[in-house]
Amino acid sequence: MTVWRKLENENCYAVAIYNYTSQSPHLSVEVGELVELQGETEEWYWAKSIRHGVSGALPKTYVVVRECHVEKSGEMVVASVGDGGVMHDIAVTLREWLQQWKTLYITNDERFKFMEVSMLALLQLRGQAASGALPQDQLRRVARTALFTIDKGNRMLGMELAVRTSSGQLVDPLSISAYKLNAMHDEANARIDKNMETTPSSDRPSSGSLTPATRSYTIVARVHNFVCRMADAAELLLALHTAHGDKLTESVLLRWPPHTAHVAAATTALFTDLGSDIKKEKIFLVCHVVRIGAMEPQNVDHRRSTISAVPAHTTGVMRRPFGIACADVTKYLAADDPDKDIQLPFYPCEKEYMDTLLKKVIANRDLKDTKHPQGLWVSLQLVEGDLKQIHEEQGGGMGTCSVARKMGFPEVILPGDARNDLYVTLSAGAYSRSGGKSSDRNIELLARVLDSKGRMVPGVISVGAGVPRADEYTSLVYYHDDRPRWQETFKVCLNIEAFKDAHLVFLCRHRSSNEAKDRAEKYFALSYLRLMQREGTTTPDTTHNLCVYKIEHKRSVSGADAEAEAGAVCLALPARKEEVPAGADRGLTRGPLTLLQRDCLAVATRLCSTKLTQREEILGVLKWNTHHAEGTLRAALGKLLRVPSEELVKFLRDILDALFSILTQVDEDEEEYKEESYAVLVLDCLLRVISLVSDHKYQHFQPVLLVYIESSFCDTLAYEKLISVMVWAIRSAESGEGALKRLLQCMKCLESLARLLVRSRQLRAALGGRATLAADMLPDEHYCFELEEFLKALVWLMRCGDHALTCQGSALKYLPHAIPHLIHIYPTTELSAYCVLALEALPLGRLAKQRLLALLELVKGPLATHPQARALLLPHLANTLQKLLKASHELEREAAHKLRSVDKAARLLGADSARREHRAHRTHLVELCVETLGEVVSLLAREDVGPVEADRGEVARCLLPTVMRTAAAILRDRSKEEPPSVATDQLLRRLVCVLLEMVRQMSPEQYTAVVRSIEAEATGGAAALAADSLAFVAALLHRPVFRPHWADMLHLQHYVMLHALGLLATTLNSRLHTPDAAEADVVKAALREWFVTTGLVAAAKPLQLEALSAARRQRAYALYGDLRRTAANLLQDMWYSLGDHKHSFIPFLVGPFLEVSFLRDEVVRNTTIPLFFDMMQTEYSHNVASGECEEGGLLRTLESELIDKLDVLAEAGLGDAAWRRRFVSLCGALVARAEPLRAAGAALVAAVARQLDALLQYRAAATPHRMHLISGVLRFYEQIERPHMYIRYVHRLAEMHKKANHWTEAGLALMLHAKLLDWSDDPLPPRLRHPNEPVHATHRELKKALYLEVAVLVSAGRQWELAVAAVQELIRVVEECALGYAPLAELHAYLAELYAAMMRSPRLHPAYFRVIYHGKGFPQHLRLPNGFVYRGNECDKLHDFEERMLDEWPDAEVLLKLDPPGEEITESDGQYLQINAVDPIMGDKLKRLSGKPVDEQILQYYERNNVDKFVFSRPYYEDSSSDSGDETTGKEEKNEFARRWVERTELEISDTLPGILRWFPVISVRTYKVSPLKLAVETLTGVNRELKVLARNAKSPDSPLFPLTLRLSGILDSAVQGGLVNYERAFMTAAYEARHPRDAALLQRLRDLIADQVPLLKYALEVHAQRDPAHVMYPHLLECFRKLQQHVHQRYGRKMCDFEPDTPEVQLRISLRAADTPPPAAHRVSDISTGNESANKSKFSFNNAINLVRNSGNSGTLTPRRDKKRIRKSEVGMQSASHWYTSAAANGITSAINASVHNTLAFNNNNSSVLNNTNNSNSNSSPLHNSNSSPALDTPSASPLRELRQEVRYLFSERPLRADVERERRLSQRASFLTSSEPPSNRDSMGTTDSNQDDEEPPPLPVKVNPRSVDLDAENNNAESNPHSLPARHNYDLVVSPRQSYLYQSKRRTDKLPMPPCNEKAPTPPPKKKNQSTA
Repeated sequence: MTVWRKLENENCYAVAIYNYTSQSPHLSVEVGELVELQGETEEWYWAKSIRHGVSGALPKTYVVVRECHVEKSGEMVVASVGDGGVMHDIAVTLREWLQQWKTLYITNDERFKFMEVSMLALLQLRGQAASGALPQDQLRRVARTALFTIDKGNRMLGMELAVRTSSGQLVDPLSISAYKLNAMHDEANARIDKNMETTPSSDRPSSGSLTPATRSYTIVARVHNFVCRMADAAELLLALHTAHGDKLTESVLLRWPPHTAHVAAATTALFTDLGSDIKKEKIFLVCHVVRIGAMEPQNVDHRRSTISAVPAHTTGVMRRPFGIACADVTKYLAADDPDKDIQLPFYPCEKEYMDTLLKKVIANRDLKDTKHPQGLWVSLQLVEGDLKQIHEEQGGGMGTCSVARKMGFPEVILPGDARNDLYVTLSAGAYSRSGGKSSDRNIELLARVLDSKGRMVPGVISVGAGVPRADEYTSLVYYHDDRPRWQETFKVCLNIEAFKDAHLVFLCRHRSSNEAKDRAEKYFALSYLRLMQREGTTTPDTTHNLCVYKIEHKRSVSGADAEAEAGAVCLALPARKEEVPAGADRGLTRGPLTLLQRDCLAVATRLCSTKLTQREEILGVLKWNTHHAEGTLRAALGKLLRVPSEELVKFLRDILDALFSILTQVDEDEEEYKEESYAVLVLDCLLRVISLVSDHKYQHFQPVLLVYIESSFCDTLAYEKLISVMVWAIRSAESGEGALKRLLQCMKCLESLARLLVRSRQLRAALGGRATLAADMLPDEHYCFELEEFLKALVWLMRCGDHALTCQGSALKYLPHAIPHLIHIYPTTELSAYCVLALEALPLGRLAKQRLLALLELVKGPLATHPQARALLLPHLANTLQKLLKASHELEREAAHKLRSVDKAARLLGADSARREHRAHRTHLVELCVETLGEVVSLLAREDVGPVEADRGEVARCLLPTVMRTAAAILRDRSKEEPPSVATDQLLRRLVCVLLEMVRQMSPEQYTAVVRSIEAEATGGAAALAADSLAFVAALLHRPVFRPHWADMLHLQHYVMLHALGLLATTLNSRLHTPDAAEADVVKAALREWFVTTGLVAAAKPLQLEALSAARRQRAYALYGDLRRTAANLLQDMWYSLGDHKHSFIPFLVGPFLEVSFLRDEVVRNTTIPLFFDMMQTEYSHNVASGECEEGGLLRTLESELIDKLDVLAEAGLGDAAWRRRFVSLCGALVARAEPLRAAGAALVAAVARQLDALLQYRAAATPHRMHLISGVLRFYEQIERPHMYIRYVHRLAEMHKKANHWTEAGLALMLHAKLLDWSDDPLPPRLRHPNEPVHATHRELKKALYLEVAVLVSAGRQWELAVAAVQELIRVVEECALGYAPLAELHAYLAELYAAMMRSPRLHPAYFRVIYHGKGFPQHLRLPNGFVYRGNECDKLHDFEERMLDEWPDAEVLLKLDPPGEEITESDGQYLQINAVDPIMGDKLKRLSGKPVDEQILQYYERNNVDKFVFSRPYYEDSSSDSGDETTGKEEKNEFARRWVERTELEISDTLPGILRWFPVISVRTYKVSPLKLAVETLTGVNRELKVLARNAKSPDSPLFPLTLRLSGILDSAVQGGLVNYERAFMTAAYEARHPRDAALLQRLRDLIADQVPLLKYALEVHAQRDPAHVMYPHLLECFRKLQQHVHQRYGRKMCDFEPDTPEVQLRISLRAADTPPPAAHRVSDISTGNESANKSKFSFNNAINLVRNSGNSGTLTPRRDKKRIRKSEVGMQSASHWYTSAAANGITSAINASVHNTLAFNNNNSSVLNNTNNSNSNSSPLHNSNSSPALDTPSASPLRELRQEVRYLFSERPLRADVERERRLSQRASFLTSSEPPSNRDSMGTTDSNQDDEEPPPLPVKVNPRSVDLDAENNNAESNPHSLPARHNYDLVVSPRQSYLYQSKRRTDKLPMPPCNEKAPTPPPKKKNQSTA
């Protein structure tokens, strides 16, 4: 015995590294599966699978022990290898996805590839997270990406939505309100919907100083390589340009080639401060390439790359234009692919300016799209955030970067962002020639910054980012150009002090290409530009046309340093052209400078400064002291209001400082403000600045204002002045339009003003030496009493009239935003009181929207978090919301009522739009009410807001009924829409969440208070509340408002529902026991709804834990437990609390209890199943007390309801075998202990068990087998007398048959319903109604409808005989009840159609098969020992049927033998089938037709239909038992025909086929043996009958001749089957007769059959000769026949043919001549050639057909091929399938057979079954199958009658005269043959006899002795045996010549008709007959 040791670590887990498959007690695992280790041995673990929960042994080598993160909740475990957090989430998610991913692969779902990519991505992310090598920022990014991928995959698979916090943790639904949880679901769902086709964005944390709407972008450019043909060094200046060529950013300067070998060392450029419009505009990355070297470049032929060597620079270097590299990078920035290399094609600058070339490249698309081998290769990335954010996130990952800022201000100018940059652009210059030079100069411009004394300011010029600042800037040099256009930009960086005294000087000089001359060149001209103007403002942003002064070096005082002297003295000269005084064109000189009138230099400037302004108005306010002293301060303040907004926001801080200084430092009278007061003007300026920041255009400057107030504002007295002037502004609201505008602006800026005065007050308090205290604990000296005046003024404003309506609305909108700041300087209780006073001062119907918005903001703000303030605010809020919701609900109802009548008129009058606007306004009010309520309940759900019990009670008391009625109304309206918009209505979801949260927060005490309040308002209100609540809960369950994948919301909803049901239970239970009977009835009705609703909640899909994933199941159980158990306990407690009222609920509560008990939880079942026993006791006691003690009636009501509900629920998929066992064990045990209830209770338990067994078997089976199992259900309901359930399953069975095209079975199934009805006018009870068509009122109506439907269905199944029976029954009823002639006429017409269909429509009869199921792999109901008999399809073959069975059971195996298998098969777990064909046995009741003329189709119908017995045979060999040892006996025993016995098995089934099913079980089996002699008799009888049928059918030219040829070959050619010799050797011996004296009758019968076969063969040969006389086998067959005929006549005697195929009776021609006159031979008609128009009628012996023995070899068993060959060789009389017969004629006949069958199928109804085999030429088929090859039965002539029990001798009639025959031929030849499609009628005198009858025969006629007889049966015809015989002669006495005969062809030659192909030779004319008159 194995001893398992416990592990040291109880929580030990392992991961499978190999697949291990085994059986119990071993544990099968897959790779990657996690198992919990519970014990071990040396080589084995005892483990439990986490996935399946199964335990077993597992080899240690198949798993690896790992540390796991485990989460347990009760018995539920969720574990994963590794740490928690995102790694655990990824592992659990992958484990859940794996199974569904396999399913997607199997079903070839298109989502498979998406899930595969997602799973691989998660694996990669988990590996990165588990590596431990990632920094925190990248780890957070990996976690965000993983969660994003999980959400997308869950959405793709339809799994639940996981709601997470910002840190990635799952949200706890019990810690937040339902309203907030719904909002998080909406947000997560919208995010996933938006990003389903995108990659996750990097959610970078925004800067704390920026609002969410503010966005700054940075472009990261990495330069990889530059390829160009150039030998000199170069400068690469990278910058961003717009589509117009304007420069957007500063340049980044890269020295080319770099000093290091690797380019990436210093080639990363950052373009920062870009606004949000960067994504909207087209952006170009431009690189200006400047060559550094001599005037002429060096000639090189090789391509230069970045790492190529550069020759050393010479002294005469200059900056020469070389070209540009440019590309549109807009699409690359949008693609966000930082690893993609982008080429900027290089364009050389030849004889044009670089600016011109750039614009040409940007504008010319063709030029850009061409391929360029030279260029700059970069990669780009657009990053959100400014430079600070990038450095914080990237850390050191960016390396050494060059930062280029935007040429201008960013969208947000933060207070710490101090800039003082001046961008100078050298635009163009115009210089005249001097010195008599003939060519233009090579002008180079040098820019310097000088101070007022002419000294150069060093290090203030920035050439480009990435290089240090320079002292001067040198321009490009254009060759021989006196008017250069540079368009070069550099930046001047100066502080404010240096900026005031500095000026910019531009020096010009000529650069010579000669190095020596170039060194001697001096600066010849100068221009300058002042940076600061005289009034104190900086130079404006414009293009300046500067004066050009010539430098006279000779006039310089300093001599050598003339440039420095010129830079100092130029300040005394005009700088710009427009500054030159009039008349100073000549002679304007100073020092070495002389004005050049014609020369000019254009320079553009752009200032980016936060300290220097270009506006005089702003400077006036900043210098307010000077203006105040001058008395111009009011004017300066007025001018400030007209400054453009862009300038104001730049100097926001300085302006605010100046304004507050004016406000506090300028003295004036505060008692009475006027419009000209400084305080009022300052207030106007403040409102202008603050409103500007509040504007949407400049809202990104709001952080600047906030930072200013918190950090820079320092005025401690401003709050007093600010409050006083604000109060004045409010009180002066009635002063006029200007005052209202100021007040409106003041209300809009109220929040910022409140921030300012609060900050000022706090600074004032800090100066007092004490820190600011909490608002509720402020001492009186720290109160801001001035604020109380402001609040009183606001209350006064709310009482004003309509003129202040706009201001009132603004006050309601902005006051709640100021309250969070005011609570720091004013008590919250008083502040709340003033807010309520202000709201109450405004009438309710006025500004309702603004009122709700104000309340919403107050609830969201900090004021509501203080208990005392909340206690004052919530009652007003609840009262307001109640009134608004009621009003809105009533208005909606009234509007809906009015719309029915005035909708069309309103549209015609144009009021439709107004009505829609009014409705939208009401809807918006409701939305605001719901949002406010949501914030209230969310606030009360928090734990940091103090005591909330009283507040919850107040809100529930005021709003719960109103909210519930509003929600129910909206839910009802949304459900009526098409399509229903319940699940997509956000308003409804929010309202439901509000209601859920209110109920969840409600305690029993609060609920009691709510009930009392409702009862106080209206009597019976509590019951109405309960009814409304139950109805609303039921509506939510039927029409869910949450999406199916919102698992957290759905679980929380059901949790709250159960809580609400628990609260309602207390009220209903207490009301139930009140003495008021009327109220008790109402309460009972409510209690019934309570039980139903509780059952619905318990059975809700989200609560079925076993259907959830492992992680979700564990989470739900950890949060809520199993809510189904809570519901079961509620039901149990409520049921037992009913007391004496239980009996009133028994029939009604059976369904809810049963549905809950069906839930798959053992605790739930153990709780609810005993309730049924209590119901038994209750009903039993009540019935005994009331005297209803009759047998079977004690539990009648309970039993009926239980069985009904059990059927309905089982049909819905509920219930299982475990419930059945639990029910029987629990209730059975309880019943056994209850003495008086034992018998009735046990019967009820047994009935329920039987019913559930039948229903579970029926439900679990496939559709075909459901048809079989439904019969058991029908029998059960028939036994317990449940007609309505019986009828329901009858129609279900019929529907299944219809879907399978089993029309006959469908009709017979409906007949079961019809049998339950009477032919009466009694009202139809509900239990007998049609389940699908409940329109019939009486028995007769429904029964008639059913009979007609049955007739139609069975007719579609080609069972017209059954339809005739139904219609005849209807005719009888109509006749008896005298219902009129019209119905009789219709019924008789329908009956005639049915009869006609029997005769005209072809019918192919089905085959039958026995099937036995072996093995435990089949269901128990199929494993019957005797099996089933199946009714196959028409023309079904054994292999076709087997294929269908194997399709139904793919894992089954067909056994090849019919012997009973052993236990290794029957007891195995596999599936084995035994299938064989069986033949039906005609019923005994049909023997009454014996001896009567019966139509062949009728005979065929009853042979294959209405049968319940079947037979099949199996041959075997047995030695003869004989004591004689003579030689003859030995020879006989060697003959297998003498030893071949047959084991024949007869089967009887439970019902007849066709029936209500396609198969029935075999109920009895009888097996007996058939002797060889009897088998020979049966075989020969069948062969003769088949030969007759084949010969008769072959006479039709449309029928195939191939079957007849095969049959004749099999009989006549002894080489094929041995002929009759085997029979003679076996049975026709004296020894056999001596040993078997009892077989004398059979022997005689065998002899007669052999003798009877000869005339049949003769007739068949003649038919064959008529159809195909040139057949290649015909001479051979004729020769064989003659030999056989001679042998039979010699041994068995001559017999006449007893078969008359063409005539209904024997035709005798009696000669009237004298007896001595010899009858003329010419008057005798041929025995086989006489035709008649009535030849299509024949008679047939019915008994012969009944007793027809089937071919014993055609048993349908799967005998091995070797045994089959041996049996075929030994059979005599069986048909031969001659495989060697492959002539063209045979092929033609096969085609004819196929064509015939297909033509026959063309008549079939569309409802007929599809034939599996259309070629029925198998020789082993029965004669009925061979009859299918006959012509189409479209006329009555196709059904020949056969005469029964008539035996006649072969009669000879006198031959008619030739003249008469010729006359008949002439009259009928054309009509009867040439133009007729009917086959020629061949009439002879053969009759049909029954050799089994011994009736008296008529006396034979004298034998004819005419020597010219042409009978083939005379031995004298054989010339070899009789020398006196005459040669064979042709018969010329035919009435109609057959086709291809000599006469037929002669006739066609005479008529000049086309000759058919013919191989027949003309026959030899016969000798002249004696005694024949001459024509």
